[in-house]
Amino acid sequence: MRRAGVRASLCVIAALGLSALTVPTAGAAVITPPTTPPPTTSPSPTPRPTPKPTPKPTPRALTKCQIAAKAKNTTPSKPFYRAATKFGMRDGGPQSINHVREAQYRLRWAKVYKGSVTGSYGSATRRAVRTFQSKNCLTPTGNVNVQTWSVLIQRTVRFRSSIPKVCRGEGWHSCYDRASHQDFLFRNGKLWNVWLVRGGAYSTQTRTGNFKVTARYKEKVSSLYDVKMYYFMPHSGGQGQHGSGFMVDPWVGHSHGCINMYIKDAKVLFNLTRNEPLRVTVYGAWD
Repeated sequence: MRRAGVRASLCVIAALGLSALTVPTAGAAVITPPTTPPPTTSPSPTPRPTPKPTPKPTPRALTKCQIAAKAKNTTPSKPFYRAATKFGMRDGGPQSINHVREAQYRLRWAKVYKGSVTGSYGSATRRAVRTFQSKNCLTPTGNVNVQTWSVLIQRTVRFRSSIPKVCRGEGWHSCYDRASHQDFLFRNGKLWNVWLVRGGAYSTQTRTGNFKVTARYKEKVSSLYDVKMYYFMPHSGGQGQHGSGFMVDPWVGHSHGCINMYIKDAKVLFNLTRNEPLRVTVYGAWD
């Protein structure tokens, strides 16, 4: 009788089109589907590349005409200064240096002068000056005015790559290369001027190393050698740099250990740095 009732129920279900409905058997547990949908996981965000810092543009080198224009108003308190050197001038003694020898040396390095370094400003030197001026966007006057000096010094810096990195620190820094007879002056890492100088003899060599100027004297007499030292700035015991009353050509003779400069150049260095610390570096092979 019970089976007959079940069959009758199935027939009703089939008639209603509910063939997919499953009827639980007696005693079977009824599973109620969950009303809350299972949690879904959000997709991981796509990683973005770290932006690279924008590189600073490399400053372009100035053209010849830009260098010339910048040098037009050079004064003793500005970079690469020399007083004008004119046709007919000569280097007399140490007290009357007109930088004629220096001009001739630098014109040689600029490859516009093949004559001798005589210290006399003659026609051959004037022709070389005019050639240099014409090649460097300068008026070809034949005289080394302050503008021409500034350009000539910048164009004839020698052994620049050998200058120690310490010279390019903060403040004023004087760096003397014993091998090339050059004294480089830097200010806050930028080259300010270059002078031709000489150092000590082989037996009294200028000491190498890093130092600081410890005093300043417009004029002082050496207690060891009884000679005047103009604009003397000691940095290592009794050694320092000063204007020499004996030097006419930086490649002739030596000092007793100090860095010898032309008196006019020593004055410029003295005045530029007189109220500020000055560091000194001496390097290079003896010459």
